[in-house]
Amino acid sequence: MAFLPILTKVDLCVLPLLILSLLLAGLDKNALAFAAVLGMNKDLGLHGQQYSWLGSIFNIAYLFAEFPTSWLLTRLPIGKYVGTSLILWGAAGSAMAACTNFASAAAVRFLLGALESAILPSVIVIMSTWYRREEQPLRAALCFGPFSGIFGGILAYAIGTLRAPIPTWKLIFLIYGAITIAVGFICLVVLPDNHDKAIFLSKGEREQAKLRVADNKTGRDTRKKWKLSQVLEALKDGKYWCVVAFVLFQSVTNAGVTNFNPLIIAGFGYSKQITVLLAAPQGAVALTAQVIAALLALYIPNLRCLLWVLSCIPSLAGTLVVRYVSVSENRIAALMGVYLTGFYNIAWSMALSLVASNTAGATKKSFVSASIAIAHGVGGLVGPQFFLDSQKPQYQLGLGAMIASLIMMAVCGIVYGALCVYQNKARDNLGESTSPLPAECCSAEEHIDGETDDRTDREMHSFRYTY
Repeated sequence: MAFLPILTKVDLCVLPLLILSLLLAGLDKNALAFAAVLGMNKDLGLHGQQYSWLGSIFNIAYLFAEFPTSWLLTRLPIGKYVGTSLILWGAAGSAMAACTNFASAAAVRFLLGALESAILPSVIVIMSTWYRREEQPLRAALCFGPFSGIFGGILAYAIGTLRAPIPTWKLIFLIYGAITIAVGFICLVVLPDNHDKAIFLSKGEREQAKLRVADNKTGRDTRKKWKLSQVLEALKDGKYWCVVAFVLFQSVTNAGVTNFNPLIIAGFGYSKQITVLLAAPQGAVALTAQVIAALLALYIPNLRCLLWVLSCIPSLAGTLVVRYVSVSENRIAALMGVYLTGFYNIAWSMALSLVASNTAGATKKSFVSASIAIAHGVGGLVGPQFFLDSQKPQYQLGLGAMIASLIMMAVCGIVYGALCVYQNKARDNLGESTSPLPAECCSAEEHIDGETDDRTDREMHSFRYTY
């Protein structure tokens, strides 16, 4: 309770900016799907797989930009890095309104992918810096929650009611771009690079903020010397490959939900305006389930992997309904199936919160975070290609890929949990202590184990993995 005022300030100043950054990233992806429903494909003369390629091209740039991002995360002040990325990405997003054909749209989407690549790994690192392990699942649920799925449809509908001399789909990109630029400038001022730069905390509170997260043993300063040994340690860890595989499969599912769910709903026979509205409940259902799951993880230790696995079941059931239920015979059931697919977001937030909780060492943390973003980019690149234009609106191959991916996501959760249990027991059998120093007996700097000397989770014998 002594740290509650500090936690409240962090929740009011840091968390909203993380949520907004990821919300805008999601809205940018959803904007492409809603723009397609509202006439973009016709205005740009898109045909065949060109729409799918606009989704994939974004991820090609996103993928390759993650290599320098991994290095930049350890060299640049992270608050300024995020703010600058948002400003540039917002400007590029607005440029979509100026596109007149596939080539120009593809060029802008490529630039967007490169600029957006910093956001996901930065949020993971910032979350592990400011929040205790037990606090991370709920904050991850809010950060990685499907807010864009809720607001994307509502905003697209609202923008569609505006009277303007330009097409509605162009307005979507212009408005989203302007908001992103504004949030970027706020991040430059408010989002701290580290505890010592937090303008919303007093000097004493900054020391207490360091002490508050010391037991995480995952480090509090991202600007450290790049260490190849930490990269090699990550590559030798089965948990790393498990998470990378999970993100790859999750991103294939996400590509289908983000880029094609509005088109699938439109295929049910609804009008353009009704289609964009009907896309919103999926995000609301998913967010509600995600917050409930996060609250359970907050009060029940080592529940995250179980929630990760269980959340794949309703998503799988929903995808099976969309794939095999006849729309002509039961359109409502098919629509309910679309809404159920959103439960996969629970697995996403649980997995990313586990990465934040279980990864120590500045280089290792930035490398693992960037690797997740790379896998996210690869999945986002491959995913849209399963949705063949010749199969719309049923998209049999694409839905089949989602079914297979959801099964593999659950398998990854089982393996990750098993590895955590095994590694913890191995350390227990060696008699390695887990007891941290009591907070009240020492200063913040004395209390921090592995925080200032940049040790990894493997190098700290008292470290135990949460699952």
